[in-house]
Amino acid sequence: MTRVQILLPEDEDRALERLARSRGESKSNLVRRAVALLFRLEADQGEPLLGLIGQAGKAGGRRGARDHDRILARAAREQSRR
Repeated sequence: MTRVQILLPEDEDRALERLARSRGESKSNLVRRAVALLFRLEADQGEPLLGLIGQAGKAGGRRGARDHDRILARAAREQSRR
């Protein structure tokens, strides 16, 4: 890993500290995750909805049409843990 130093406004640093504490993570880890998310978003610029394809995994038959919001929300939570 490479060390990077950044300057944040005080209010953003405090908010980052609260978020890190509430999640049981370091501020550094949250920043690394945010950078990774930014790169994924930039890579998906062509068609943002295409990035959702396959995120839910096997939806379980016909439930996908009825429960798509719940399925996608669960997939997003699982992906954010990675």
